[in-house]
Amino acid sequence: MRIFALETDKSKIIQKFCHQGECVVLMTYYHGLSFLFAIIREIIITVVLIVVAFIAVAYGAPLWTTIGVLSVLWLIFVFFNLAKAWIDWQYDFILVTTDKVILVDQTSFFKQEIKPIHIENIGSVSTETQFWGIFPFGQIQINLKEGEGGDVITKRYVPRAEEVASKISTVVTNFQRGDQGKQFTNAPEAQTAAPQTHVASNPHPQPSESPPPTQTP
Repeated sequence: MRIFALETDKSKIIQKFCHQGECVVLMTYYHGLSFLFAIIREIIITVVLIVVAFIAVAYGAPLWTTIGVLSVLWLIFVFFNLAKAWIDWQYDFILVTTDKVILVDQTSFFKQEIKPIHIENIGSVSTETQFWGIFPFGQIQINLKEGEGGDVITKRYVPRAEEVASKISTVVTNFQRGDQGKQFTNAPEAQTAAPQTHVASNPHPQPSESPPPTQTP
């Protein structure tokens, strides 16, 4: 379903940016803690407003007037930022195919940014831990070639960042050798069975390795 600029159906994005015969290698969302860390300020503001409400009522302020005023303040300073953080976490994802890496960034109902990076334009991929490696996520850095400006694209809160970077590195290597797509599933099939990354507190699916070929006696 499309709500203004927000596209909630990931399969439509995949169909739009993946051509026939292109193979989906991996698809991953961002870790659920990215949402939690993004709303820390909103949680603090909410707690403060609740405390203020109790204190105001205890000192004789009209109950419904207090609730009304603080509710308006909550909508202004908390709700919209909370909704933005939830959309950003729920509908952003990284898609790796045999031809490109697609970075989907949807931050609100009115803003959508989809950045397809062709494999031939990727110079290298690296990973870095976050929070001392305590949590099962990290950040990946995609280094573009000089012809693309030599920029470095960094994505944080990527579950199993080392595995994601390894997949991208494998696709780049296969592309350079000219044997891309031979060991991956065809894109139309992968749209329904694409390996995805599972994150704690997030119902999104988990990336899995392709099953080994069945050996015949």
